[in-house]
Amino acid sequence: MAYFIIRNSLNPYKSVKFSITLQQQVLKSSDGDPIWTAEINTVEPSLSGTGMKSKYLHLRTLNNLDQEIEKAASEFCEQIDWSPLLNDARPPYVTYTFPVNDAVDVDIDSGVEVKLSESLPSAGIDLSSIEVTVNGLDITSEVGVTGDPYEYVLRWRPSLVINT
Repeated sequence: MAYFIIRNSLNPYKSVKFSITLQQQVLKSSDGDPIWTAEINTVEPSLSGTGMKSKYLHLRTLNNLDQEIEKAASEFCEQIDWSPLLNDARPPYVTYTFPVNDAVDVDIDSGVEVKLSESLPSAGIDLSSIEVTVNGLDITSEVGVTGDPYEYVLRWRPSLVINT
């Protein structure tokens, strides 16, 4: 059995402990292919004050185990009273840019990189609210995004290269 802790980013004072048990089973009537069973549980009461039932995952491979655990944990978290939630009063901010502001002698085909961060308590950065423009031209759909809701890196490389 293993444990993991989840904390709501808008309530830094509360965390919830979850247990997970992973077992490999081979069914007698099958071709002998193993089936993985994961049981996820918490003793945290639901919003109504009752205990929450364990969630069971039945997987043929472990390739998507992380995604399945995340999905089950999200379903648990929707049933938890996370109050009191703090107000997300600060907007995200830029922590890094390339090229740097006021850079000179930057190649015309040089890429652009911006790191956006958000400090806790926070609901996270809403990517759907981000619009990226260069000289008034919307390039949002061409921007690559990596990271997580509290720190994203946006990268853009010009698709049109001008040969001189």
